[in-house]
Amino acid sequence: MRRTRGDQNRQFYAEVGRLIAKARNGRATQDHLAKRTGLTRTSIINIEKGRQQVYLHTLVDIASALEVPVSELIPPSDKMDALLRDKPQNAVEWIRLSTASEGKKK
Repeated sequence: MRRTRGDQNRQFYAEVGRLIAKARNGRATQDHLAKRTGLTRTSIINIEKGRQQVYLHTLVDIASALEVPVSELIPPSDKMDALLRDKPQNAVEWIRLSTASEGKKK
């Protein structure tokens, strides 16, 4: 059975949320991250659970607050191909460019 676009989106944002939670662990509380990014603690919880989609500029703010590269908060490219299959081309290009430039900095 083929997964719907909604299912794929939920899976993608759940993975982004897991990566944010992993990066936050030991660095900041949800409340501290919320204050540093101008979000509410509830938003951080919902983002980490994959229940709330995160805007790209917010993802950059979260990465900055956690002092990690944005690429650390985006699923690895082997998973990314499947997760981004039905996403707008400009979003896919931005993500690929962002992750490629982060990889070159290391």
